[in-house]
Amino acid sequence: MFFARCRFSLSHTLSSSSSTGSWLEASQVYLRRFRSSSPRKKTSHDKSRSLKLSHYDTTRQRSRPDFSRPRRTTFVGKKPHELDDVAVSNANDAILAIETKVDQWALLPHVQRRMLSFGIPRRDLAELLGSFLDDVRDGMLSNEQRLAELGFGRFMLSPAEMSSGQRVDQVISQLFFAWASHPTTQNTLREHVPTSTLNVISRLCKIADLSFPADLFPVSRSMRRKIIMHVGPTNSGKTHMALRALAAAKSGLYAGPLRLLAHEIWERLNKGQIVPLDMFPEGHAEPDTTINTDIVEETGTKPTLRKQGNSKYIRQCNLRTGEEFRVVSDSASLLSCTVEMAALDTPLDVAVVDEIQMIADPARGSAWTVAVLGIAARELHLCGEEAAVPVVEEILKHTGDELVVNRYERLTPLVVENESLYGDLSQVQKGDCVVTFSRNNIFALKKRVEESTGLLCAVAYGKLPPEIRSEQAALFNDPNSGYDVIVASDAIGMGLNLKIKRVVFEVLTKFDGYVERPLSVSQIKQIAGRAGRYGLHGEPGGFVTTLYSEDLPRLKSALSTPPEPLTYAIIDPSESWMEDVAQILHPESSIQALFEVPSYVSKVRPPFRAALPSKLEDMVKFIDTRARDMLLADKLMLKNCPTSWREPSALDILAQITRLYKREVQVDLNAVLAVAPLMSTLEGVEKWISEGAIPAPEKLKKALRVLEDMHKTLVLYLWLGFRNYMAFHQAEEAHTLKGRVEKALDWCLRQVSGQHDDDTFEKAKQAKAAAELEYHQKRRTKEVRDAEVRKGVVFAEVVAAARRASSRHG
Repeated sequence: MFFARCRFSLSHTLSSSSSTGSWLEASQVYLRRFRSSSPRKKTSHDKSRSLKLSHYDTTRQRSRPDFSRPRRTTFVGKKPHELDDVAVSNANDAILAIETKVDQWALLPHVQRRMLSFGIPRRDLAELLGSFLDDVRDGMLSNEQRLAELGFGRFMLSPAEMSSGQRVDQVISQLFFAWASHPTTQNTLREHVPTSTLNVISRLCKIADLSFPADLFPVSRSMRRKIIMHVGPTNSGKTHMALRALAAAKSGLYAGPLRLLAHEIWERLNKGQIVPLDMFPEGHAEPDTTINTDIVEETGTKPTLRKQGNSKYIRQCNLRTGEEFRVVSDSASLLSCTVEMAALDTPLDVAVVDEIQMIADPARGSAWTVAVLGIAARELHLCGEEAAVPVVEEILKHTGDELVVNRYERLTPLVVENESLYGDLSQVQKGDCVVTFSRNNIFALKKRVEESTGLLCAVAYGKLPPEIRSEQAALFNDPNSGYDVIVASDAIGMGLNLKIKRVVFEVLTKFDGYVERPLSVSQIKQIAGRAGRYGLHGEPGGFVTTLYSEDLPRLKSALSTPPEPLTYAIIDPSESWMEDVAQILHPESSIQALFEVPSYVSKVRPPFRAALPSKLEDMVKFIDTRARDMLLADKLMLKNCPTSWREPSALDILAQITRLYKREVQVDLNAVLAVAPLMSTLEGVEKWISEGAIPAPEKLKKALRVLEDMHKTLVLYLWLGFRNYMAFHQAEEAHTLKGRVEKALDWCLRQVSGQHDDDTFEKAKQAKAAAELEYHQKRRTKEVRDAEVRKGVVFAEVVAAARRASSRHG
């Protein structure tokens, strides 16, 4: 008589008093299916271990004064990942890290939820996970041949990632799917796992494969491009020669991280302010010291980047950002754009991609990766930090392109002062930039500095529209404006040309939505490096210090530390890839499953890494509740749209947009703005302006917040309209309102500083408007017009059908 044997697998003990009675502890024993095979040999891994999870400290206290009221947020602490803090002796031993955590990983509720959402039946999950654990315990990760079959090289963890529970989770999950889809494994599993389940795994892994992203760009692969990297610290002039090469090209593009940078390159090319590389600059001109890109400081009367344009150097150039397409000429051969809007697989002579180090940015890095792989330029210039060189070198091993690296040194010295300000704001001087990381703190510090020194302060922070940040920078840079100090966040680290003599860090930590985290070495260098541009404050060079003495040693250490090389480039699957994978997943699966496949299932080879949205839970909650019945293409558009997934006001706006889109198809701009008191606030500020009223500071600050939200709403509407202009059809109205909001914001900021001389600023704005280039918003060729008409007819039929259906249900 045959008796099946029941086998149990015990998880590690978790020592956390706060989790007593939790589901995880209640399910630390799980039952494996009955099996008739002989028992596996015991290994050292069968011995019980006790692993302690670290507690997340959210109670960090500061001994220094807070210049603002306490930050109000619903996120008082972020729950740590269960696999955080891998305890291994060698930080480079990924195998030991996996072996240490794999048993705990298999029991995590979110891992099992994820497996079910990927299509693995519940009845087979325990068998699959148990067999995977058995193979790991039996030494699978010590078998070099087996590791080679599974492509283990792509599962390596960098030292910095050893304590990242999420990254360890991704690596183990990818290893599991590589193991489960391998023919050798499947032959063994067929005895206990249905063929249909194994086919689901094989099909998912095959379709989700992201092994060769370079092959997605056939035109670029048909060329042998010359890649020229211009790398160096801030204020090293690394972008200068690349811009001149672009101005000399028959065809080309500039791709930058901000629409502000794209706009200024577009403007300067069209006005003839950039002398082409193949032309000698004529004399009697002033250098352009207002450009925000990193150019060389030029002296004399023959600068190559000029304050005033010359008709000999004019190059017709169009502008394309996420919100608009400005066409100077239908036949223009140059394009200035944000990186996400770069033209791919279009043969070009020269292309310039700015801030290449953003290739590893979790949120936007994929745009830089696509640019490096897909821009079909015979000469591709990549400008940025030295840290990006190793990862670009690895990428080019996949493309076979030629690489030249030009390295630049800082043009002016950067000196760390021997002493801090010891918390004394009266020591703030003309030309200082005081850096802090809370919007409330910025305005509180501004007030304190103005009271302590009598100096007026401009401001720059992330929520302020780029156009207004640029206006504030211009006020600070103008020696006759009266604004001698700027109080700013890390928004100054990119895209703003500021004539800063000294950077003063109020703190070296930043709130990330959950807790205060230390700034990275790269962040500190990027911000500190803004000091001393062009040496326009007397002696050449810049200075940096801290407001408090306890931060000064860390500042010195960060600035003396060599940049950490980037080890990966972010990739994000295409819409067609998403559609293919969605066909495999269960129709009722959360959109979260689709968004997690690239990071937890896909085969991704170094140096690439799949993107995982940082606000995934918030994003998924919104899409699953508000947009569940929308088309996948519409869901992906929402996923990528420029909104704040953790701000209730932003989500209210997006919910209204989604509601209108589903109900009416066409989204009325006024109905979107009616969600909050946006229009009434704008009209109220315009009334103050027309009447010459000076409202109370608190009223101004409240109006500023609302106007910032309104500007973001208009940018969102324009962004959506650029992708579906038949639904978001009021782009002209949105552009007009956006201009009104920017004017109101600028006025409010000046009133906060007590600067009421409107005539001077109005004249400056009028002069700037008079110098604006002429353009139209879209191409108007016959083919485009005909296509628009055809699309309009189809769209009108869709709208009519939707309204008929709505009236029947009503």
